[in-house]
Amino acid sequence: MNEIDFKTNAEKYGADLLEEVRLFSDCYDGAAIRAELYEDGRLRADVYVGGDRRSFDAPLPAGDALEIKRLTKRFIKLALYDTLSAHYGVSLPWGSLTGVRPTKLAYEYLRRGGSADSVAGYLTDTFRVSPGKAAVVADIIAAQSGYIGNLGRKVNLYVHIPFCDGRCAYCSFPSADMNRHAGLLGAYLEKLNEEIREVKTLIASDNLDILSVYVGGGTPSVLTEKQIAELMEAIDVRGAEFTFEAGRPDSITDGKLAAIADGGADRLCLNPQTLNDDTLARIGRRHTSAQFFDAFEAARRYGFSVNTDIIAGLEGETFADFTVTADKIREMSPDNVTVHTLSRKRGSELADRELHAGNISAMTDYAYTVFSDSYRPYYLYRQKNMLGNLENIGYSLPGKECVNNITVMEELVPVYACGAGSISKKIVGGVISRHASPKDPRLYVSEFGSRLEAKKAFFAGA
Repeated sequence: MNEIDFKTNAEKYGADLLEEVRLFSDCYDGAAIRAELYEDGRLRADVYVGGDRRSFDAPLPAGDALEIKRLTKRFIKLALYDTLSAHYGVSLPWGSLTGVRPTKLAYEYLRRGGSADSVAGYLTDTFRVSPGKAAVVADIIAAQSGYIGNLGRKVNLYVHIPFCDGRCAYCSFPSADMNRHAGLLGAYLEKLNEEIREVKTLIASDNLDILSVYVGGGTPSVLTEKQIAELMEAIDVRGAEFTFEAGRPDSITDGKLAAIADGGADRLCLNPQTLNDDTLARIGRRHTSAQFFDAFEAARRYGFSVNTDIIAGLEGETFADFTVTADKIREMSPDNVTVHTLSRKRGSELADRELHAGNISAMTDYAYTVFSDSYRPYYLYRQKNMLGNLENIGYSLPGKECVNNITVMEELVPVYACGAGSISKKIVGGVISRHASPKDPRLYVSEFGSRLEAKKAFFAGA
């Protein structure tokens, strides 16, 4: 991406405004961009793009200092977006939104007295979100309505397995190759199982109830049958939603599925990403589409509710390739489907590589059409460096929504997280605090005792 010539006198909002400018990086033509903010009885903004100038004004916002800052930032960001949109003749799908969950804004609007029927119009009018994307948010709010109330003293338990059998080209998660770190894996699991038991004791002592359990990674299904059985014995949570990630279909065996099911898990994530074998090889996936089909059938035999992930925008994929994947997944009728838009994540092989893919917006639009007949969107999130300024959307058959996905994305309950690279969250008075475990599994093992005590202190009084 070319260096962007951008300056502003609103320094406190500088980073946010630069993110706004970067939304237009694909069409940036080298013009000098300036955003000037003034407060003289009203809010005023003058925005320049090359020789173009646009002026905006609005009443001064009211409220406490945080509210005034929030509304002022919204004003200058929208002024900048409107000017850039007009100059380049481009309307972005999510309008001026950067670094925020669209559903968070919708819930904020509802708390302030807005109606559910007008959520889509509010997002379009206030942030220039396209009518289609705004309608998706409204649909998600409706789908979540049965899951967000009466959470009381519920918490989520997350368990992290930072090991994989190889690395996908798009992945930026810190993980260790289990083939080269077999000794470390054993020591890690020993400490992890101890931490899980300690954290469960902490949850029980605070009279909290576990709403959902999620075992993620990495790729938890690369563990052996014995290791999975020992992990599930340490977790030993019954009566809660329980998801186990088995992201690589080639890592699945009947013995592993039996251990996962016997341990109480009722949901399984099987993630082909694409059903095009040529693409799978290009992105470093060590499985074929046939192995995914076999794993899917096996998971169904064990009674799991199955989620599948697919990605729009993979290297070399055409629109036709993507439709083949979406159509086949729809035909298989998993309980949930998450459609990701490729993100050029820092730390991944794709971060600085020139990518070649079909019309990504057409891909995500096609997915919405395909999965909206029997499914409904129920959660959504966006990431930095996401191609096309698009989004990730989770679709579900009615009544099959993943509670963990909803409550984590909307930050509705505390998260007690175990393992290297995991992040715990507590919510006190509506304020969310985070406690991160070390990303390096070696450091997690060597500093286990002191780190565990620090986590207990973090949750004390929560």
